[in-house]
Amino acid sequence: MAQVKIDADVWEVRLGQERPRPGYRLVLFFSQPTGQRPYRVTEVPEDRYGSQDDIDQLSKKELTELFKQSTSLDIPVYRSDEVEDVVMKKK
Repeated sequence: MAQVKIDADVWEVRLGQERPRPGYRLVLFFSQPTGQRPYRVTEVPEDRYGSQDDIDQLSKKELTELFKQSTSLDIPVYRSDEVEDVVMKKK
């Protein structure tokens, strides 16, 4: 699976099975290892990116360009052991 480091984050890059419109596929970026950042997505032409192997063979520069084109689509999901307790003070 392709990975790219952007700033201090490592992102796993996957080709989605979804076809948002004819001739296009989605490329998804998931932060590693915990997935605490929202995932990111961009559309790519299916004739150029038809399989995960096509994604895996991209250079860091090409992956970075795809990342720059992507948009955030989700909010992070935290496990209960990752969240510190917050104590609400009564007035």
